[in-house]
Amino acid sequence: MNSEHEVQTLGGCRVDGVPVRYGRALELVAVLVLSHGAAPRDWLLSTLFEGDPAPSSLPTLALRARKLGLDVRYDRDRRFYHLEGRVRCDVAELLSRLEEGRLEEALELYRGPFLTKSHSPFAAQTRDHVDQRIVRAAIDSGDMALMEAADRVVKHPELSQELVRRGGDQVSASLGRSWLMGLETAM
Repeated sequence: MNSEHEVQTLGGCRVDGVPVRYGRALELVAVLVLSHGAAPRDWLLSTLFEGDPAPSSLPTLALRARKLGLDVRYDRDRRFYHLEGRVRCDVAELLSRLEEGRLEEALELYRGPFLTKSHSPFAAQTRDHVDQRIVRAAIDSGDMALMEAADRVVKHPELSQELVRRGGDQVSASLGRSWLMGLETAM
């Protein structure tokens, strides 16, 4: 199981281009990739689950990940879960591109929100973090084309306001605000 695998968590759940049913297993893999391949069991429990999860929760996710070809293992002595082999995860690559100041490449990787069906603390925080980082990078770039490209994928009031302030496409910004207001009304 030491070949490289590609995990998609943005806008869908796929391993090596194949759709998968167990998005929660990919969530465990994503958190491990973002944690440089390993993380303590207790931290994973509080990050991936609310309340008091069943003792079998993490082992079940690790088993499901292994069934997808992603070798997640548990080290009993260290009480850590870790990834064996090389795994590329789109959310980690997107955040890396943003860190490197490569917004255009990051936007190409963005296929939709992170694991939209998951309501775990980690998934909610990651969705918000990705959106905030894209918005901040777009505004900080000062490049209208990049801001408009970011606005097409991440609807955020701060970005819409900045576009209007800089004389951008007011119709798009207005539609973005309308979309956000409709979303707030639906909740």
